Amino acid sequence: MGGVIFLQNTEKAFRRFAAQGVDTNVYMGAHGQKGIFLDLEEGKITPEEFRRGMSEIVGHEVSMEDVAYCWEGFFDGAPVDRLHTLLDLKKHYHLGLLSNTNPFMMALTDSSRLSTDSRPISDYFDSLFLSYEMKAYKPDEKIFRMALERDGLLAEETLFIDDALKNIEGARRLGIHGLHVTTNADWRPQLFEIISPLRSEQ
Repeated sequence: MGGVIFLQNTEKAFRRFAAQGVDTNVYMGAHGQKGIFLDLEEGKITPEEFRRGMSEIVGHEVSMEDVAYCWEGFFDGAPVDRLHTLLDLKKHYHLGLLSNTNPFMMALTDSSRLSTDSRPISDYFDSLFLSYEMKAYKPDEKIFRMALERDGLLAEETLFIDDALKNIEGARRLGIHGLHVTTNADWRPQLFEIISPLRSEQ
């Protein structure tokens, strides 16, 4: 979701967490979330438990609003033209969103605040596969396997798009086709190179 569907601003989010006293190098490194941050995205703790845990880490009480403000720093808007492309693709393909995410981010993205279209992200997909709900986290093969089984999809007929190569590799281990894209870049030209020949055969 972040860096593919919406524009991701990691530096802004890190600044917000750091301003609260979180050592982002410890909990939010380049290789993914750690500690309570990972626990939140794996569904092992609730948002309230995360708030209490973050308060303990920083040594002062933080509110749910403080926590949401920090997480929402990752969000830099969703390009409407890409969202419209998803609606068009949805007419021809089964679209699923598979994301390492948490309730704070979904409260933002699955609402009218996602874009100027004022539509939640769930409007653009047939299925949402969210790490905290599925209790699994990319690139673990488990989350890909669960998504395939839940929607009755065949790996060889499925294309997974992500801006993290390790996640692409996790999907490929199950036989899922992978498309690695640059964070925040427009992925549509690469996608159309793959699916245009397929659609011409239909």
